[in-house]
Amino acid sequence: MYNPFLHGSALLHIGFALPLNGKVFYWACFVIVVGILSLSFWLRDRRLRRKMQERIAAQRSRASLELHVFQSQMDPHFIFNSLNAIHRYILSASTEEASIHLTRFSRLMRLTLENGSKEWVSLKEELEALELYLQLEQLRFQGQFEYEICCHPTLQDMEALVPPFLVQPYVQNAIWHRLLQKASEGRPRIVVKAGRQDGGVYIRLEDNGMARQGVFHQHQQHTAGTTMAAERLHWLNTRYHTQATVTTGHLYDPHHRKTGTYTLIQLPDVTETSLPEEAAFF
Repeated sequence: MYNPFLHGSALLHIGFALPLNGKVFYWACFVIVVGILSLSFWLRDRRLRRKMQERIAAQRSRASLELHVFQSQMDPHFIFNSLNAIHRYILSASTEEASIHLTRFSRLMRLTLENGSKEWVSLKEELEALELYLQLEQLRFQGQFEYEICCHPTLQDMEALVPPFLVQPYVQNAIWHRLLQKASEGRPRIVVKAGRQDGGVYIRLEDNGMARQGVFHQHQQHTAGTTMAAERLHWLNTRYHTQATVTTGHLYDPHHRKTGTYTLIQLPDVTETSLPEEAAFF
C-alpha cells in the first residue's frame, strides 16, 4: 500500500545524501591539492638548500685552493734559498749582480701578493712572474739549466687572461725532478711556448731532462704543486663549464728514443671583454 510519508522521507534522504557526497569530494580534492603543493614546496626548499650547501662547499674549496696557491708561491724554502744566493753575491762584492737579483726577487714577491687573490691575470703578468721564477732558480742552482719563453704571433697582443701561477708548478716539477737529474749529453733546457689554437689558449712546456719510464710517474704528475694545479683547473671547469685540460707525455727523436717530456696546458680563450659565464649555483 502506498505510504506518502515513507515516500517523502526517502526523497528527503536522497536529497541530503547528494550534497554530502559532493562535500566529501570537494574536501578530498582540497586535501590532495594542499598535499601536492606542500610536497612541491618541500622539494623546492630541499633543492635550494642542497644548492646552497654545494655553493658554500665550492666557495670553501676555492678559498682553500687560493690559500694553498699563495703558500706554494711564498714557499719558505724557495725564499730562503733565493735570498741566500743573493747574499753570496753581496759577500763576493758583486753588488751590481746582487742588486739585479734582489730587484727580481722583490718584483716576484709583489706579483705574488697582488695576483694571489685574483681569479684571472693577463698572460703578460703570468709569463713575467714565470720568467722571474726561472731567473731566481737559475741563480739558486748556479746556471745548471737554460730556459726560453716564447709566444706565438697569435698572442702578441697579450690580451688573453689565465689563472695566476698555474704554469709555475709544472716548471718547478720539470726543473727539480728532470732537468737537475739529467745525466745524458746536452745542456738541460726548458722551453715555454704560448699561443692560440682551436679557439683556446695553450701553454706548452718542453724539457730535455731525464725522461721517466712511465708518463704518469709520481714525479711527473703527483707532486703537491701539480695536483693543486689540476684541482684549480677542475674548479675552473666546474664554475665556467669550460674544458681546460693538462696532458703530459714523452718527446722522441727520429729513432723513437725518449729525449724529454712535454706538458700541454689548454685553457679557454678569455679576455676582459669575453669573460665566461658562471654556473647557476655560483
